[in-house]
Amino acid sequence: MTGDSPRILFLAPSAYPLGGVQTWLDYLLPGLVERGWRATLGLVAGRFHDVSRYLSVHPWSDTVAIRNPTGSREGRVRALLATIERLRPAVVVSVNIPDSFAAVERLRLRRQHAPRVVMTNHSVEAQYLGDAKSWRAVLDAIIGTNRLTCHLAMEWAGLEPSRVFYAPYGVEVPSSMCQVDAHPGPLRIAYSGRLDDEQKRVGDIPGILERLEAAGVAYELRLAGAGPAEAALAERLRSRVEAGRAHFLGVLAPDALSRQLYDWADLLLVTSYWETGPIVIWEAMARGLPVVTSRYIGSGLENSLRDGDNCLMFPIGDVAAAAEQLQRMNDPGRRAELAARGRALVAERYTRPHSVKQWDACLRTILSQPRQRSLSSGRLNPPAGRLDRWLGIKAGESARRRLRIEFAHSSAGGEWPHVAGGGVVDQAAFLRRAADLDRRGEGH
Repeated sequence: MTGDSPRILFLAPSAYPLGGVQTWLDYLLPGLVERGWRATLGLVAGRFHDVSRYLSVHPWSDTVAIRNPTGSREGRVRALLATIERLRPAVVVSVNIPDSFAAVERLRLRRQHAPRVVMTNHSVEAQYLGDAKSWRAVLDAIIGTNRLTCHLAMEWAGLEPSRVFYAPYGVEVPSSMCQVDAHPGPLRIAYSGRLDDEQKRVGDIPGILERLEAAGVAYELRLAGAGPAEAALAERLRSRVEAGRAHFLGVLAPDALSRQLYDWADLLLVTSYWETGPIVIWEAMARGLPVVTSRYIGSGLENSLRDGDNCLMFPIGDVAAAAEQLQRMNDPGRRAELAARGRALVAERYTRPHSVKQWDACLRTILSQPRQRSLSSGRLNPPAGRLDRWLGIKAGESARRRLRIEFAHSSAGGEWPHVAGGGVVDQAAFLRRAADLDRRGEGH
């Protein structure tokens, strides 16, 4: 890397040390450095966003902490603006920090040096793509980790195709595979991920187990992860936990996840409603672990998972069909065939080197394209309090800074919002549209 290397600034939350997006940043930052970038990680800071804690899990030497001294939206934009002005990156990449768009727009309004601004999309959610829609006049590009999200950015958010890019997640492919063999014990089922009902549909798991039990299938389940549905799920599985058939492992570091889950299991179970990877499937396949998964929204246009070829699939929420697919996994020969084909899929499309290469290519293309010079349609920050109403937003914010007045937020998302919002979004209708679009890619 030389002094002429372009600087890229990733702006990201620090409130969540564990998760797929954090794992993605762990390999992408050094990967881009190897390809000639100066990669800086800008972590937003605050009461809920603990930069030191984040870096203890995800160390990166080229990091800046970005603190908002007042807690207002104007304060967030000014804090981001000051960081961008100081570092003068060629590209700013928003990782769920939408105030980045307003900061870059303000630089353009002042006719100062303004970097390209890129949104990364890691979800199939209306609110995130709603931000892309609202800020499409300012965004230089959006990069999606899933084919469906890219199509939605064009067809739903209205971005020009030349400004929409695809770059998948990547995982390590170990030199050795999990051992797929016959054993006298029960079928060993692994679940890894957030424990929630809205996206991951973990509430389907008890119904799946009931049908396995009705069919006389002996099993043991281990669940790694945490989330808002954990307590309810633990209550529904309490008798199975007491009987030793179900175990909650909590959130595990990568090495512990490998030892306690992947190396132990016969298969990975995924029950999700939608996914943009998921990294957990690619991780399992890379290790030679076969997968039973829902035909989640996001699996169609991606065109990677093939039922009966490299995994077994069932309709979303169909617990009877899920149990039937799990029963088929009692055959070690079938598990071995699926595992080999799944590992081949990851080796071809979802390795970390391939992912880094794709991200690098996307970013360099974005740098070579004409700058986006449009502005948003006169959006104004709402007053954050009495000072704003009395003095105006800019003068009110300056007064707050001088008086050291700071809003007390009650959550990480209040302190540094993950979405800009600005309107009522019908997530159910959006997902129906996404599902219809995704089905166009099934079997192709």
